[in-house]
Amino acid sequence: MKPFLLFCAAALTSLTTATAQTAHTSPSEAPYKPRIIKDFGFYIGINGVSGAGADAFQLRPLGSRFVALSWRRQLPLSNRPDGPRIGVGPEIAWNNFMFERDQRLVSTVNPATGRQESVLVGDNRDLKRTKLTTFQGNIPVLLMFGPSDRVTFGVGAYAGIRLDSYTKVKPDGGETTRNHGGYNTTSLRWGLTAEAAWGEDTGLFVRYEPSTMLFRDGQGPKVNVWSVGIRL
Repeated sequence: MKPFLLFCAAALTSLTTATAQTAHTSPSEAPYKPRIIKDFGFYIGINGVSGAGADAFQLRPLGSRFVALSWRRQLPLSNRPDGPRIGVGPEIAWNNFMFERDQRLVSTVNPATGRQESVLVGDNRDLKRTKLTTFQGNIPVLLMFGPSDRVTFGVGAYAGIRLDSYTKVKPDGGETTRNHGGYNTTSLRWGLTAEAAWGEDTGLFVRYEPSTMLFRDGQGPKVNVWSVGIRL
């Protein structure tokens, strides 16, 4: 019995030593290090309008497209990989408003007020395309949640300045005309935005400008802009 007990004691001592050595020599998991994530985004979707003047400002849904390019950075706010982040960075955006029927947008002087005013007027030609485009530089700021390589959510706001705007009219069988000008559109606009993304690439977005009108007060239809689509 004594030799057997000595054998068991020796085996137990050897196993304990080996386990301790293994635990001591096995590499530990590297701690998570917060980092700034570069996040380029391509947005494409549709535009719409709401407000008192929306009925007169009728748009072709599929022709009224929103496009934006974003150079965002995600700044970590905690030491956890799924912790909150601030997403901020410049973007350029195009709002295309394609009009229904044979209408085009013109800027004229209202005889009652003496002020410039943008109005939709009928055209006696068969218009294949007629639209207003605004080109804007924005700074969105979002509070983001969830691991950047899984499902993430973001809510925030953006503000921007109009860099250019123009109308484009193409009659059926005729030449396209493009006229650049302010068209009494608001120079500074801001809105709210929300996003949901799968991984770092594909997601959905929605934007709405609740307080900023597309046109300056009294100088165009009273409409607010919204956009919805996908982010790639």
